[in-house]
Amino acid sequence: MIAGVICKNIRNFPGNSAQALNSFIIHLSFPALILSQLPPLLASMSFNEQLFLPISLAWMGFVLSFLFFTFIGKKLGWSRAKIGALILTAGLGNTSLVGFPILEAIIGPQAIQIGILVDQPGSFLVLSTMGIFVAALFSGAKPSPQFMLKRVLTFPPFIALILSVVWTMSGYRGANILGPAFVKIASTLVPLALFSVGFQLRFDLSVLKKRWIPLALGLSFKLLLTPLVFSFFYIGLLNGSGLITQVIVLEAAMASMITSAVVATEFHLDSEIANLMVGIGIPLSLITVPLWNYFLFQ
Repeated sequence: MIAGVICKNIRNFPGNSAQALNSFIIHLSFPALILSQLPPLLASMSFNEQLFLPISLAWMGFVLSFLFFTFIGKKLGWSRAKIGALILTAGLGNTSLVGFPILEAIIGPQAIQIGILVDQPGSFLVLSTMGIFVAALFSGAKPSPQFMLKRVLTFPPFIALILSVVWTMSGYRGANILGPAFVKIASTLVPLALFSVGFQLRFDLSVLKKRWIPLALGLSFKLLLTPLVFSFFYIGLLNGSGLITQVIVLEAAMASMITSAVVATEFHLDSEIANLMVGIGIPLSLITVPLWNYFLFQ
């Protein structure tokens, strides 16, 4: 990440590096990671609450964000553009590009399998369905069902998710040949993702001074309130423990999804506050997520 920040300021370094790297990650690294990790996970797990709990995280978190910022926004007299931007960025965590490297660093590579369940049928589908709907609702646009369906079905990681399910149901044949290739390609995700995030980070003190109240509420919701609620729910009420519970709670504590800020910008919501949520939240999460892990699971 530090290398990305440094290279952003090198004059001869390509200015579109983040876009190019993100395209490589979305079309190659991420699908390869899913195809290398998900089939053995599906083959070893029974289709019960073990699969439902990681998937449910993003859906419940987004609904919680919608209720919270709709209520707070009306009380404080915020514009619909600001409320919509905060719902998107505070309700969706960076459960893959930042989440996977943090999970691997804190827990180990075995956490990535559960992280994929949190991200693909969870965060990605929420963004592509409820996220698009909310963005349209608060901007005045009306996306058609065909648009949302096309967005989901043509997303490369989602295609990899479907192929993983089909591959598992067919007996996981050819794993000894294809598996090592997928692992090699998937290994590019962590360094490229962190470099890309560092390259895209933007800080402007004048903007921070003007927007500190919504930013503080958004970051507090995403980095503090959300993991607190889900740790109480999964650990306190459901008596959860072990790898699945640890991954769920840490994924709940991740900073805002970069793509949610992109969607907010595309729908002409408050792009300034959306980008601040990403730019400030990601560095902060490198501190807060390990702290949540230390106090809850050590």
